[in-house]
Amino acid sequence: MNRIHAILNKKVSVAPLIVYRVLFGIMVLFGCLWSISKEDIFNRYLQPDFYFKYYGFEWLGFIGDNGIYVLYLIWFISSLGIVFGALYRISILSFFLCFSYLQLLDASNFINHYYAISIFALFLAFLPANAAFSLDAKRNPYIFKNQIPAWYIYLFQLQVALIYSFAAFAKMNSDWMFSAMPLKIWLMQSIDFPLIGGLFKYHSVHLLFSWIALIFDLTIVWWLLIRKTRKFAYAVVLVFHIVTGLLLNIGLFPVLMIFTTALFFEPQQHAFLLSKIGIDLNDERIPDKKDENGKMKYIFLFHFAIQIILPLRHHFLYSGNPLWTEEGYRFSWRVMLLEKEGVATFYVKDPDSELQWEVTNSEFLTGFQEKRMSVRPDHIIQYAHFLDDWYSKKFNLQNPEIYADVFVSLNGRVSQRLIDNSRDLSKVKVSLWQNDCILPFSE
Repeated sequence: MNRIHAILNKKVSVAPLIVYRVLFGIMVLFGCLWSISKEDIFNRYLQPDFYFKYYGFEWLGFIGDNGIYVLYLIWFISSLGIVFGALYRISILSFFLCFSYLQLLDASNFINHYYAISIFALFLAFLPANAAFSLDAKRNPYIFKNQIPAWYIYLFQLQVALIYSFAAFAKMNSDWMFSAMPLKIWLMQSIDFPLIGGLFKYHSVHLLFSWIALIFDLTIVWWLLIRKTRKFAYAVVLVFHIVTGLLLNIGLFPVLMIFTTALFFEPQQHAFLLSKIGIDLNDERIPDKKDENGKMKYIFLFHFAIQIILPLRHHFLYSGNPLWTEEGYRFSWRVMLLEKEGVATFYVKDPDSELQWEVTNSEFLTGFQEKRMSVRPDHIIQYAHFLDDWYSKKFNLQNPEIYADVFVSLNGRVSQRLIDNSRDLSKVKVSLWQNDCILPFSE
């Protein structure tokens, strides 16, 4: 235990934390501008009349049209504060809260790297990433420090290891390993890609790319941890994520992982990099300060316990193929495993008059929401409850019944029925437990 304590609390240069703060700030600043350019403000937040909720966050309400614009403004200003280390605690916390709210507002927007960004932002909120090369340190020299406990950096390394490892374990399925699905579908869509696009029509190439991705996820952290292989491994990280970023529509994930894996380099290498731009963190006159965040170790231990439990929950709480049911799928680092197409037709029946209506989903959902809802059982049930409430009020119905005909194609297969169409979905509870209205998957 003493040896572990010594390893965790070994004093290292603050340089990696400073470098990462700047890179993270640049990334989320770009992300804000990119989101605005894609018209996410309107498409994701202003256009919808109904928002799908995460279990436990049903209480989270819509802040209003003007409120969304204010949140984006705070996101932008906070990003600048992170980059320059200005009012850093306020900047990183306001970014974390704004960004997390925007992701939690509508569960149909879930993407793994949004979740990862919130996690890394929360890490940064606890750590003294403004201790040097910041406007805060310039304004208040008292906060300057050139050393931190090594465990500050290990936090990020461990989180990266969990992301890659669980992504690798999730790829160990027959679709990915033997059918190259769904990667095959996406590569076929990039057949016009310069130089190598013509290769994407061959199944052998699809399999090669699938196995490269699996081996990369499974081993890259180990190569990054070994000093002799670290530079080569990081070069592989760069090539892998740049290529996947160009070929596949995966947003900021390549940038996030390229920036975060840089934390595997030795602290003195980060310090050397900063020295090249005139930032000297080797002033021996700066005394070692007590680790103010020592008690926070317990919070981080709790965090990593959750990070291990969430990806494994499918094995304990649910049966069936998680790619089909999506029970225990989200927040589990199951990255790039799904290509699902679905058609969901809902019917509202008045049990008193026997009248029945076929719902036009586009009256209530955006095209993006409908696409996501039609393949996600939990979203289907939420939507059924919304329709129950809406039709009850609109037509003064007493206990209307909601039925759904849902056919879904998983990773290129022939469509099959996802939900029991004889079940009144208005009576099916939204919960964390396995839902018996989901029909079993037939290979």
